[in-house]
Amino acid sequence: MKTYKEIPINFYEIQDYFVTEKQDIINHFITGEKYFFYDTCSLITHSDTLNRNYIINFLKNKHATIILTRTVLMELSSSEDNKIHTVQLNYLKELHDSNIKIILLDEEFILHCLNAVININNENANKLLGFAINEISKFKGTIYEIKKLIQENHLKKLIGKNPGHKELYSDFFTFARSMKESKDNLGEELMFICFIILTKIPIGKCIFFSNDLNSRTNIISLNDYIYKHHDKKEPYQLTTATLLYKMYIENILTDRTKMIDILNSSTEGNIKVYYTGESDIKLQFDSFSKEDLVDRIMIDSYFKIIY
Repeated sequence: MKTYKEIPINFYEIQDYFVTEKQDIINHFITGEKYFFYDTCSLITHSDTLNRNYIINFLKNKHATIILTRTVLMELSSSEDNKIHTVQLNYLKELHDSNIKIILLDEEFILHCLNAVININNENANKLLGFAINEISKFKGTIYEIKKLIQENHLKKLIGKNPGHKELYSDFFTFARSMKESKDNLGEELMFICFIILTKIPIGKCIFFSNDLNSRTNIISLNDYIYKHHDKKEPYQLTTATLLYKMYIENILTDRTKMIDILNSSTEGNIKVYYTGESDIKLQFDSFSKEDLVDRIMIDSYFKIIY
């Protein structure tokens, strides 16, 4: 079983590309417009394409702030030597050199973001964390399993009505990361918890950069919860197929061969998408070859990829 390290061995090669200072992170959360939370798979996908400069141009046009969580950074390191692959190192450098801010977010730092924007005491902040953990546990995924491993007296504080005045963020997220295993979805589910808590405060739009269509049901549930409790319709999931569609209609990338190359980096097989066409009154789901999908984007002006 792979052992994950919170700081990859070769992190020193890219540490200067990240915003890591406490006040700088808070300032970016307060003033930013759009926060693109990269999941591991999408970052690897975008790193692999020879035409990633178009993706970078798209992000620049959106005044994007990239969020890389500590858990995603852990997942990027290879199983053999706990190093981040050179391809991903280069992509992060290119983002930085394009003046796109990249925040390295220890998940527990969201507590400082809360405190910087709203007047909230530790007890109420702990309750907010407990609500988020309980909500994501409903997906019966990694957080659901991690809850079973937390000592009973600590779990009662974490998800109970009386969490106390000692902040619980540091202990919970540190413990969760220590339980990281290969092929789990810990990075994704910890991001979901962050989305719930961050949407409590008035910040820019949160975008979940992920190709994982298997998480669509969970994303819809997460959106419903956030809209009900925080009156925001977030996060928005942006897949590589949707990104390609948006780049085309915004005239950032209109070359068919290069569009296909970007899709080739995301999967070896067909591309599954949720979309609407001219006569559709509800969302459609289908699988396309890369060539057919790009042709549909370029030829059919009514074709719109949603996921």
